[in-house]
Amino acid sequence: MRPVGRPAFTRMPMPSEMESSVLDLVYVLGVIALFVIVGLLGKAVEKL
Repeated sequence: MRPVGRPAFTRMPMPSEMESSVLDLVYVLGVIALFVIVGLLGKAVEKL
């Protein structure tokens, strides 16, 4: 038997897992933004 008051089908990730996934997402978005900025600066310098 399962404990009462806790649905068997739901599993919330631990807070550390959520923080880790959020930090990973922020890191990936930051790297993408960095490449976009470098590309835009390269195009701007090329036009000079």
